[in-house]
Amino acid sequence: MVYRKYWGFFSGVIVALLLNTTSSSLAGQYTVQQESLRDLKGVYISVENLSAGIQKDGLTKDRIRKDAELMLRKAGIYILSKKEWFDTEGSPFLYVNAHVLKLPATSEYIYSINISFKQTVYPARKPVEITGAATWTTGGIVGITPDLDKIRASVKAQVEEFIKAYLAVNPK
Repeated sequence: MVYRKYWGFFSGVIVALLLNTTSSSLAGQYTVQQESLRDLKGVYISVENLSAGIQKDGLTKDRIRKDAELMLRKAGIYILSKKEWFDTEGSPFLYVNAHVLKLPATSEYIYSINISFKQTVYPARKPVEITGAATWTTGGIVGITPDLDKIRASVKAQVEEFIKAYLAVNPK
């Protein structure tokens, strides 16, 4: 009985400790991730496909791509064409994955958003080319909403995180 009485308190303490440990661990990683963005001449934007139903409802891959392009251009980050991307050392690209499902019972959308910066890398211990390795990532945003514009806003917020990280190591 005592176990149940104090379970809420102890579980709250455990969660707080995990969050504190995770945030301090991520803070160190974040600096390393930012360094992987240093001296980039530009990025290509790759957006994961959305289901036909989601696109019919109004959220399209093209719209997400245009939103990201506009934000990056406003921040002074050059957008590589597909040809430029192939010709650019490291083949750098920003990968945007907005995974969206419509809940038939409520007509709401459940979604997760992950954004990664990917490029070709060569591990020091064995210099073999790894194409499309994620060297910077943000996201893990999960939500439920009846409004597709809120999903777009969540994607934009994650693109803004990339812009901040990029500008931290590539000041204008």
